Amino acid sequence: MIVLVAILSIIMIASGCGSGGGSGRYTIPPEIPTPGTGTGGGTGGTGETDIDALILSGWEDFKYGAYSSAINKFNQALTSTSISNNQKTEAYNGLGWSLTRSTGIESGFSAFSQAATTNNESRVGLAAALIQRGQKDGFAQAVKLLEEVGLRENSTTFSAKNPIGVSNAEAHAMLAWCYFWTGDSSRAATKINFARSIEQSNDSSVTQIYNSLVALGLKFNN
Repeated sequence: MIVLVAILSIIMIASGCGSGGGSGRYTIPPEIPTPGTGTGGGTGGTGETDIDALILSGWEDFKYGAYSSAINKFNQALTSTSISNNQKTEAYNGLGWSLTRSTGIESGFSAFSQAATTNNESRVGLAAALIQRGQKDGFAQAVKLLEEVGLRENSTTFSAKNPIGVSNAEAHAMLAWCYFWTGDSSRAATKINFARSIEQSNDSSVTQIYNSLVALGLKFNN
């Protein structure tokens, strides 16, 4: 039960329900059109070939909770034959987070895997998916991913470019949880203390992870 509470907290973080200022689900505005598909008489816009505009529009839909529309736009970008490697990474990242918000972290696993080589937001998303699986090898892989973000050092601030709703404190707390399950209790204690120092709310996901670690027997140096 203790483990389940912490894992549920991490699932909530990735789902935008943690304490990281996630956008939540706003009232969905009228559908954001794909560039170049309006009914006006102008000639501006390039439709589905405007990959950057599709990715931007996908994130706008994501921000307002229109996840199905966001998924369609990121997928549309990925089907373009002219997509660059950087654009492909951005589209897979957006797809991973949109799938996560729509149907759960596991559904974003494949997309995150495509982008996690270079994208920090996808590294965090993939780490959350691995944590949810609860497997020893997965925790070790999650540690690697989160350390690649730079979170081994407390001086590193995780700041997402897109509105994925994961705070710096939550990202550090996720790493603390992974350290504990890979047997590095010293780093786990140091890391969760740091996460709490920047997110002190008693009902936050960070505090829930802290309480779970304490209940599981994590010791702190005085």
